[in-house]
Amino acid sequence: MLKFLEEIPTAPHTNPSEEYARFLMRATETGIGCDNDTLTDSYLEMARKLNSDGIIFFQLFGCHSISNCYMMLGEKIRRELEIPTTAITFNKIGESIDQIKNRIGAFMEMVRTNS
Repeated sequence: MLKFLEEIPTAPHTNPSEEYARFLMRATETGIGCDNDTLTDSYLEMARKLNSDGIIFFQLFGCHSISNCYMMLGEKIRRELEIPTTAITFNKIGESIDQIKNRIGAFMEMVRTNS
């Protein structure tokens, strides 16, 4: 989805540093560094490919490059896919576990109702 799991092409006649730089440029243009429309469209495309029943969006405070697109993503999902979504927000992994369990439980109820 964010293009960081794509294979980096290498060959005996290529410069690995240059190929890595090209890889990062492609990821920036089509994945993590792209505009909000491209980013949210990539989430929708992945949800369609996976035939998703719902989407859990993780928002990490301080990571504005991805986290700020959730509102736009939620609207697109409701309009185009009509599946439930929820956002889990945290400062660091492992914090507010009970609150997250409650949010996931409510989300799973929405998925069951929607299916």
